[in-house]
Amino acid sequence: MATKVPHQITIDGQKYMAKLPDIYAEIKDVVGIAKAPSPDNTVYAGKLRISDGILSGDLVRIICVLANKKQATVICTSAKFASAMGGLLSKKIGGQDVSTTRVPRRMRLG
Repeated sequence: MATKVPHQITIDGQKYMAKLPDIYAEIKDVVGIAKAPSPDNTVYAGKLRISDGILSGDLVRIICVLANKKQATVICTSAKFASAMGGLLSKKIGGQDVSTTRVPRRMRLG
């Protein structure tokens, strides 16, 4: 499992901080989540729990099936969800090509 590092999530023009796995380097433009800068002087609106963001509808989980038949779960902002489903197909996650994207069938809250 990838180590969790601070990431910057922009929702409705406000920036929030959340700790996420370090897999968003190549897909940051597609999903709207970027790694926080190293000397971080950004003024955040607050910390964001991923489950609270999904519950409020600001974030969406996307499951990516990789070329080696493993799955990776990616968090995406709801504003970029429609373009991210197709945009992730040409990207790599953890060094593996993404072959298929889908939305989880069941919603796990909390």
